[in-house]
Amino acid sequence: MNKSYKRSLITCIIFGTLFFFLSIYFIIVGPNAFLANKIHFVINSIFVALAMISFTIMLLLTNNKEYIIDERDAHVQRKSYGVGLMISLIYVFLISIVLFIDNRNTGTVTSSWLWFIAYSTFAFSYFITSLIILYNYNRE
Repeated sequence: MNKSYKRSLITCIIFGTLFFFLSIYFIIVGPNAFLANKIHFVINSIFVALAMISFTIMLLLTNNKEYIIDERDAHVQRKSYGVGLMISLIYVFLISIVLFIDNRNTGTVTSSWLWFIAYSTFAFSYFITSLIILYNYNRE
C-alpha cells in the first residue's frame, strides 16, 4: 500500500463520515427547523472543524520529502480527479433540480438548503474523489 493509497483511504473515511453526518443530521432536523435554533449550526460546525483538523493532521503525518509520485500515481490521480469533478457537478445539479421542482410554486428556497448544498458538496467532492482513487488503484 503506497502513500497515495493510504492518503486516499483516510480522506475517504474522514469526508465520507462528514458527508453522511451532514446529510443524516439535515434530514432529521429538516430545513425549516435547522434555521430555528443556533445549536444546529454549532453542532455542524464542530463536525466540519473536526474533519478539517483530522485531514490536516493526516496530511502533516504523511508528508515527507522522500515521497515521490510515480507515473502510475499521477495517472490514477488525473483520471480520478476528472471523474470526481463530474460526479460532484452531477450531485449539485440533481439537488438543484429537486429543489426547483419541489419549490417552484412558492418561488423561494429555504436558505438552510444553500448551507447544506455548500457543505455537503465540499464533503462529497473529497469523499467521491478519494473513493474513485481507491477504486482505480484496486482496478489496476
